[in-house]
Amino acid sequence: MASLAHGRRAHRKSKLGCLQCKRRKVKCDEVKPVCRNCARHKVGCSFGGLSALPQHNFTGSCFTQPPPIHPLRSTSPASQRVAALGETAQEALVPQRQVPLTSTLQLFDMELLHHYITSTCYTLSSNSIVQAIWRDETPRVGFTMPAVLHALLAVSALHLARSDPARRATCLSQAHVHHNTAVQLVTPHLPSLASDNGVGLFLFSALTCIFACCATAHAEFSLFAEQGPLAEWVRLIRGMKTVIEHTNQNFLMTPLRPMFVYGSRLRTTSSFHDLGSIERGRELTRDLRQAIYHHVFHDQTLWDICAEALDALSKTLGVAMAVNEEEGPSLQTGDVFAWILELSDRYLDLLLQEDPYALAIFAHFCVALRQIEWMWWTEGLSRRLLMQIYPVLDERYHCWMTWPQEQIDI
Repeated sequence: MASLAHGRRAHRKSKLGCLQCKRRKVKCDEVKPVCRNCARHKVGCSFGGLSALPQHNFTGSCFTQPPPIHPLRSTSPASQRVAALGETAQEALVPQRQVPLTSTLQLFDMELLHHYITSTCYTLSSNSIVQAIWRDETPRVGFTMPAVLHALLAVSALHLARSDPARRATCLSQAHVHHNTAVQLVTPHLPSLASDNGVGLFLFSALTCIFACCATAHAEFSLFAEQGPLAEWVRLIRGMKTVIEHTNQNFLMTPLRPMFVYGSRLRTTSSFHDLGSIERGRELTRDLRQAIYHHVFHDQTLWDICAEALDALSKTLGVAMAVNEEEGPSLQTGDVFAWILELSDRYLDLLLQEDPYALAIFAHFCVALRQIEWMWWTEGLSRRLLMQIYPVLDERYHCWMTWPQEQIDI
């Protein structure tokens, strides 16, 4: 009995102690929110709502967490800042709401995006500044406006089909899927053209135009079902004009400014307004002008429509042919396609009706298109469009097609 008096002192066991004390097999004083043992050893206490398992930092050493801060005990600015930082960190772990895509992007779509950023974007313009817009800004807009992203992937698929003939069928199939998806996604934005969708809608329209130029070479695409192929193609190009006219945005104040400054550079320089170039263009269209006037001089309204289109075409042809023969600033797509954007609605109506005079004028425009076929997406475009005109043109007017056919080698 005496030995018991001098031995180890018995103590009451803790049945409700914290997990840390139980693991260490020591008595827990059960003080909450942090027991004395955990506070002394500076470890997390299960009473404080912290995990019983130790957390580790990047070096593998034990990372200890301080006891939780009671809101009534810690009202100093410093502690409030710490608490705010903790809340911010927790918020950062919560996935943010993102714009959903209508279709799940597959591995091949990731390849298309990579192909666009590393290759396709550099083929959409000859100007390095405009190329940078296609490379950097367009995908960025696409991540917030899925219609632009799908239109981008559609163009990339067409380019990859040309670059890798072995996968042509797969690429064309994906191009068709992404184009249709893009059109479906952009429809809800059309009624709100006056809102802040201008940049996205313009990029969508530009990508759709590029797609349409290239898609005319593939019988797999049925882009032009409602009207004749030529009329539908023209309406797609003029979609860019609609966006520019019906949005509240000044595009010269947006990241797309280089497209408008350098996209049609010759039209803003003296060479486009040079009397020599204008006279040269009028000479190239003189025979057609005289022939049309001979047929419609009795209809002043019809002649005015044709004369207006011919005057604009004379400038475009004069500059395009001069650049093709002489050294100087390179011809940009905007220098040629701007003619379509400048056409009057009255001329477009004639084109939709397959009026022979409107078709003959457009056939001469194809010669200007020929001068920008150094780009893959315009390659052979003038020939394809001209071959669409010839079958619907009455035989009486086939002689008007002689010069365009000679220039385009048909």
